[in-house]
Amino acid sequence: MLFPTYQFLIFFLIVFSAIVSLKPKVDLYKIVLLLSSLLFYSFWSWDFLLLLILATAYNYIILRSVCNGKYQKLALISGLIFNIANLGIFKYCNFFVTSLFEVLNQLQIPASFQVLQIIAPVGVSFYTFRMISHLIDCYQQKIPCPKFIDYATYITYFPQIASGPISRSREFYSQLNSPKKYEYQIEEVIVLILSGLFKKYTLSSFLFNFTQLPFKVPQQYSSIDLILAAISYSCLIYVDFSGYSDLANGISCLLGFKPIPNFNMPYRSLSLPEFWKRWHISLSEWLRDYLYIPLGGNKYGKLRKYINLFLTMAIGGFWHGAGLNFIVWGAIHGCGLVVTHLCRDIPQAIHFKLDYYYPRTARFLSWLLTFSFVTCSWVFFGTPNWETAVMFFQGIFRFSFATFQFNFGQLYLVIGVIGAINLWGDRISQLLQIVFSLKNIFFRVVLVSLFVYAILKLGPSTVPPFIYFNF
Repeated sequence: MLFPTYQFLIFFLIVFSAIVSLKPKVDLYKIVLLLSSLLFYSFWSWDFLLLLILATAYNYIILRSVCNGKYQKLALISGLIFNIANLGIFKYCNFFVTSLFEVLNQLQIPASFQVLQIIAPVGVSFYTFRMISHLIDCYQQKIPCPKFIDYATYITYFPQIASGPISRSREFYSQLNSPKKYEYQIEEVIVLILSGLFKKYTLSSFLFNFTQLPFKVPQQYSSIDLILAAISYSCLIYVDFSGYSDLANGISCLLGFKPIPNFNMPYRSLSLPEFWKRWHISLSEWLRDYLYIPLGGNKYGKLRKYINLFLTMAIGGFWHGAGLNFIVWGAIHGCGLVVTHLCRDIPQAIHFKLDYYYPRTARFLSWLLTFSFVTCSWVFFGTPNWETAVMFFQGIFRFSFATFQFNFGQLYLVIGVIGAINLWGDRISQLLQIVFSLKNIFFRVVLVSLFVYAILKLGPSTVPPFIYFNF
């Protein structure tokens, strides 16, 4: 069940009507929220729901042992193995079996076995990350062992289960168990929901049509078409995922939870580390706290820091999908971060002070290099496999400009709008909040109605699936 659909609207209105007055009655509020989350997830598949319930129950049993048991470290290790194995079976089993089959064939070793087509449950990566971080936090005594209903509500919380943001358990429990509602401003919620609808329903749906065929059959397109397709995909994945995050945050506000910042105008970044501080913030912080720092972070010298940076991004790439293209995508970002930190570690005396003599030129070149690097890396992320990504770049460097298959006017307009969101998104949001905070209720209703009408009018008849539902 997708957010920007009438089906979800009906579902949420029923849930909101049932839950809006229950916040002071914390126990009843949690029961209704948990049942609503389970019902929401059941719309995807009853089999997926059963797997989610079993994983939640098993993790809670392990969690009790981590908190109160005699063999806490053993319980933690068994819990981590279970979650990693669960994720591996559903996301990576086909990849490893197929890879083994190909290796045996290349070695001319006869092998014949059937590859099972295992379908990964929706959101399995995101709720598994929550389970892992919760186990580690309890083992490190950062949080006490919660009640089962609190834990189940945290894992299954429906606005975030499919594609995040990845909320932290401490903050979630403090808001879940508080009899006071999160004092949101209605204009803040309106802007989040309208922003999410506009990004997903209008901009993302439009760009989806531009990027599908070039990323599947790049050999049929000219160099300029492929360059535009790569830029379009950069824009697509941003508006698609940040649109989902905006909707999730808007819905969470109405349910009594603070919004979790997940995107902060990432394409205005002047370096790769800055990009990862602005892009998918909740995942970047998760990888930092539960992977990079446990690996040693920057405690053991610069060489160890570079290795840990590379490993963190490579593992993060593999988390996104079972394929060589995802591993390459993560490795590219790992190498980029290593080079960036290496340049920063070089004594400043040998740096050419371009930013001192020509600050605007330096900022522009830094932005252009960062955006170009990120855009090129998205090619590996968006193509179905490694071979197609290679053909995509081969098509670009053929320098063929014979055919132009895109509607340039509409495409440039959409890219321009997304560029404005990345440059002045905070100012636009503040301005809209001021407009929607005006006391004239009739004016606000009319204005919101006009925005919704324009979004629906510009959008397609059917909404494409969210890209991160695949992960």
